[in-house]
Amino acid sequence: AGKVARRVEEDNIRASYVEDAKQYATTAMRTAWYEADMKRRQERIHRLEQLQHKEELLQANRELTLVRRARLKEFLEEEARSFEKQLNDKGLAFVKDRS
Repeated sequence: AGKVARRVEEDNIRASYVEDAKQYATTAMRTAWYEADMKRRQERIHRLEQLQHKEELLQANRELTLVRRARLKEFLEEEARSFEKQLNDKGLAFVKDRS
């Protein structure tokens, strides 16, 4: 009876070890999945932030181009008016097509 009880106790201990190993493996697998998922999320967030920054820069450049064109147009119109005034002061004028 003593050998059987000892054998049952050893089997129970081995079964406990096997169950613990399974639980550790499951925990390790879940941890690896969670870490990989967090890494993918961070990479996705980083990519989205980069796209947003790129789009913001493109929009800022478009706005700057519009402002520069408007200023250049104003400058050229003022230059044309000034030149026309100088010509008018000398009794001259631009030839304008009136058709």
